Amino acid sequence: MKVFTDKIGVALFVDQVGDSPASMAYLEAHFNDTDPEAVDALLALVDESVYSLREWVRALREVGHWLDARNMRMEMIDQIGYISCAAASAGAGANMSHLPSLVDDMLQAYGCERAVKR
Repeated sequence: MKVFTDKIGVALFVDQVGDSPASMAYLEAHFNDTDPEAVDALLALVDESVYSLREWVRALREVGHWLDARNMRMEMIDQIGYISCAAASAGAGANMSHLPSLVDDMLQAYGCERAVKR
């Protein structure tokens, strides 16, 4: 999680995900020593969207659950891109939508072509 606190500060990080042990564990497991490109992409997309880091992490967890249930995998940068597409699909009403639900709806309706069997 140091990679996030170094980039966004401890206070913001704690404010966004500190109340969710599941989200903190997810970030630690998937971003601790990963490609810094994925961290930078995630933080840049969070900054550009109406959704908080909290919602982005919950959406990443949704993708992870979907992948696990199908015994599939997908690169983290592709997962982030998928969520970005889901966020963009909400359009002007995005601030009234729940990002993890948008991602779940999109996965259920369309699946994900970049996901591959493990």
